[in-house]
Amino acid sequence: MTLALLGGTGRTGRLLIDRALAQGYALRVLARDPERLHRRDAALTPVTGDARHADDVFRLLEGADAVLSTLGPVRGDGAGVMGQAAHHLVAVMPGLGLSRLITLTGAGVRQPGDHPKLSDRLIRRALATLQPDVLRDSEAHVATITASPLDWTVVRVPRLGDGPMQPLKVGMVGDIGTFVSRASTADFMLRELEEGRWVRQAPAVSH
Repeated sequence: MTLALLGGTGRTGRLLIDRALAQGYALRVLARDPERLHRRDAALTPVTGDARHADDVFRLLEGADAVLSTLGPVRGDGAGVMGQAAHHLVAVMPGLGLSRLITLTGAGVRQPGDHPKLSDRLIRRALATLQPDVLRDSEAHVATITASPLDWTVVRVPRLGDGPMQPLKVGMVGDIGTFVSRASTADFMLRELEEGRWVRQAPAVSH
């Protein structure tokens, strides 16, 4: 199976690349500067381009069987890279016969079924006050994907950090804790690709 990956030069994306290659997947990875990719492997094809450009997204997806994204919002990016990427994915994937999309965002993006605790509400309020463009972009990304006919899964995470894989809590905001490792997040995304337990759902995960 060949996976198309956006966000592969980020810290979570790098771990996702390592784990996917170890599990025998072939990868097509979009990068504005392929020299920033931390791996060289016969099973990894760099695709030079920008997730904000529809033509680049199209070239990335050609020949892929599923799409994973660990793109993150960029503070001060008024155009919103996550929202633009989501728009292009939703527009391009059906024409290429692709339906499976697993994407990552923050737990501050609310979904039906959430029952946020006081700490969750305070964190979201701080984000909306201090980084409103980040929250806006994340929400636009999720709104576009969840309104699409794709077989999507939106993985929502609290504070990401380094550390080993650990058992996960999986549920809605209000059920989870305040931290998850990038390694556990990458592992969860690949397991969801294999198992399909959360298709057209937006689980929140933490340790």
